[in-house]
Amino acid sequence: MDLRHVNESVKDIQPEVVVVGVDDPGDPTLRAIGTMQTPDIHPGIVVVSSKPSQELLVACMRAGTDEFLEFPIKPQELADALQRLYRKKGMVEEAPGKVSAVYSAKGGVGNTTIACNLAASIAKAGGENGSCILDLNSQFGTVALMMDIREFSHSVVDACRDADRLDSSLLGSYVARHSTGAGVLPAPANVEDTEGIDPANLMTVIQHCQQMFRHVLLDLPHNMDSWCIAGLDAADQVFLLCDMMLTTIHNTRRVAQMFRDLEFEKSKLKLVINRYYDSDQISLQEISQHMQLPIYWVIPNDAALATTAVNSGRIFEEVDADSQASQSLVALAREMAGVQEQKPTKKKFSLFSRSK
Repeated sequence: MDLRHVNESVKDIQPEVVVVGVDDPGDPTLRAIGTMQTPDIHPGIVVVSSKPSQELLVACMRAGTDEFLEFPIKPQELADALQRLYRKKGMVEEAPGKVSAVYSAKGGVGNTTIACNLAASIAKAGGENGSCILDLNSQFGTVALMMDIREFSHSVVDACRDADRLDSSLLGSYVARHSTGAGVLPAPANVEDTEGIDPANLMTVIQHCQQMFRHVLLDLPHNMDSWCIAGLDAADQVFLLCDMMLTTIHNTRRVAQMFRDLEFEKSKLKLVINRYYDSDQISLQEISQHMQLPIYWVIPNDAALATTAVNSGRIFEEVDADSQASQSLVALAREMAGVQEQKPTKKKFSLFSRSK
């Protein structure tokens, strides 16, 4: 585009996006960028440079540039930049957050511990409003306790009661915050508070959380009550948690079969082995065959770490970032958040990544 006629061209074409090449902070193109914006026409401005520098980046920001890319352009970087730009300009709506439910067939398998650690680690990896967790165990919920939230004014029940008038502002005032930035909607302090709550209202609350957070974690109760069923229905994926104990494996197999009988979408179910240790009595392959499900993820056993973390209200990574259990949970959280795994500084446990 001829810079002498840039205003006329933008006015005639009315483009949604203008891509310009700039390699020097003194390039006259930067002065032209400011003139492209008018009260009626405000295209997104993407600068591409083969000679990127801090000075050039600052100059582009001052000129009103929306995105800055290095040449040669990588397709994914361009796609991400355009997506951010379209959201900023209001051309597309933010996709609803993904809902992940954590469920175990019996207590004591680490359901709440895993859900809390994932919510916190996703928040650390995903930035502002990266995640929130809803405690759906209305009778014995301990999410607030495990995340060291000692005082909270509202619970998930309060949000359900106000489902008809819920908006981002009201929901934001109900959500407590963990130190990582993760949002928390705790279980009610009194069991009787859940009486008369319509599961449809819970679905509405989850949907509002999806609009506010990129990832929504549901800590489900072990009994198949109306809240648990609503959470399973709302979830995009369900982490079916199992440990190495024969009784847990037996009960988890029954649950997996129940999901199949109910025509539960198989791809939605992700078998996660918690507290894994090398056993001469049962192998991962035998567990997978018994469940008729592939093993999605493995979290190594570290009883001392889990005890310290739970009793101190901290996540695993805060207690011991070098623990194999900590690193496994962080790796899973980063995968859920879509964040590329950092290069390890030391050899990692061979089962960190998704089990084959």
